[in-house]
Amino acid sequence: MWSNLKQSREDVFKKRIIAVFLLFFVIFFSFIFRVIQIDVFERNRLLAEFAPQVVPTYDVLRAERGEIIDRNGNKLATNEITYQLDINPTLIEKSKVEPLKEILSKYLKLSSSDLKSIFSYNAYTVVSTSVTESLKKEIDKLEINNGVVFTKTYKRVYPYGEIVAPLIGVVGLDNDGLSGIELYFNDFLKGKKGRAFRTYNFNEPEILGKPTYMIYPKKGSTVQLTIDINIQAKLYALVKETVEKYNAKQGFAIVTEPKTNKILAMVSYPSFNPQNIDSIKPNLPISYNYEPGSVMKPIVAFAALEEGTLKENDEFYCSGSIKVKDTVISCWKKHGEEHGVRDILVNSCDVAFAKVALGLGKENLLKYFNLFGFGEKTGLEIAAEEKGIIPKLENINDVETATMGFGQGVAVTQLQMVTALNAIVNGGKLYTPHIIKKIEDSGNVIYESYSILKNVVGSVDNLNLVKSAMVDVVEVGAPKAKIEGYKVMGKTGTAQKIDPITKSYSHAKLIYSFYGAVPYPDPEFSVIVSIDETKYPQYSTTVAAPLFAKIGNFLVKYLRIEP
Repeated sequence: MWSNLKQSREDVFKKRIIAVFLLFFVIFFSFIFRVIQIDVFERNRLLAEFAPQVVPTYDVLRAERGEIIDRNGNKLATNEITYQLDINPTLIEKSKVEPLKEILSKYLKLSSSDLKSIFSYNAYTVVSTSVTESLKKEIDKLEINNGVVFTKTYKRVYPYGEIVAPLIGVVGLDNDGLSGIELYFNDFLKGKKGRAFRTYNFNEPEILGKPTYMIYPKKGSTVQLTIDINIQAKLYALVKETVEKYNAKQGFAIVTEPKTNKILAMVSYPSFNPQNIDSIKPNLPISYNYEPGSVMKPIVAFAALEEGTLKENDEFYCSGSIKVKDTVISCWKKHGEEHGVRDILVNSCDVAFAKVALGLGKENLLKYFNLFGFGEKTGLEIAAEEKGIIPKLENINDVETATMGFGQGVAVTQLQMVTALNAIVNGGKLYTPHIIKKIEDSGNVIYESYSILKNVVGSVDNLNLVKSAMVDVVEVGAPKAKIEGYKVMGKTGTAQKIDPITKSYSHAKLIYSFYGAVPYPDPEFSVIVSIDETKYPQYSTTVAAPLFAKIGNFLVKYLRIEP
């Protein structure tokens, strides 16, 4: 009996296990069948019903653009927090619609037709992408519970405005650089955009789904320049003053450390308001090709000394003109007898330098122009640099050779000119100019700029001879460039421009330049200034030289230069 009872219990247990197994088997295969049915037979129908209603989407979160600062940390380009305003008129309480319209009309200058269009939507629509903090506060005072959404954005601002605008550049509506430093270093400055992922229901567009996942934006890098804003501001003010005084077309200037070719200031006038991208003006010191005139003469004199075709005490005679082939080349003045390199530089004699260039020869002349970097970009870290114009050897005859000797028939940028003359006064080292001090990302220095030696241009004795003569240029030839208590190495340049109508050199359209380095013989700073087309013809000794003196007097005090 006991064995029969035991056998009966075992049968019941087995039957229960089989029943449970069969139940799970039925459920499993029902699930598999349903999956196959949905995935194969009903997939298209279900997707067609679901897709128009709820889809995954994301909002782009704008990154804060990196700042541009001067060498002392002053902000030249920075950001203001602004907001994007989205509204859904159907969700806003009726009693608050009119007050909201009044605020939008007052602050955003929206017309009645604009407001009518905005408030006709039955879903969220963008009202503005640059709402200020003050406007946001006014709207917040209305205590609108639904239908108004603010998203933080950034507006690019330039605290020093037109003083640095051509150099720093501007950004467009998409916050990408359009010119200047903003364009050249855009990849560093723009940062990385973020994303806020959410679901969006097309059947209920008034409901903004909360983000389900966030990728936060990353702020751009900070770009620090070698520019000193105090020097920049003073230089800009003095160039502007001179342009306006002489009713000139434009003016531009650069201040450097000649030992390293580091840029301390770079200005253009007229400038523009960087908040108005429709009024962009070029950065003239790097983008404007012009014939330099007599400021090129120290380079030509040095080249001839190096090649041995000019001696320190060579004699010259200037009758007021020289005939080369069938062309008469006039000097700006009849100088008579001239004794050596010093006299022809002090007198800035075109006849003498035409003879020097012809003695040097066009091959050697081009060799030294290339050695000093003319005809190619300097490599400065900035957008829109021009490379100047140097004629090809086969296109140069004796007349062109003679005129190139006094800076006519070649075109340079002001940056090329100051770079070349810096190599004369610093002892023969041609450095690539630089305007970037360093770039930092999240506190880490990711790039640091150093002086790059491009060429060593020649012998110390010949450099010293030219430097000494450049002191006499200021002491005797251009006394209005003198700085009391300091010896200045300098050179004037009054260059004729081509008249667009006559296609010949004009006696009225002139560029007045001056280069100066202080103090002799070991300069701490150099300045080059150019004033383009005064209303009435002048000389560089009366326009550019006094401008240099004003700048130099400021710099020796500001930089605490010992005499």
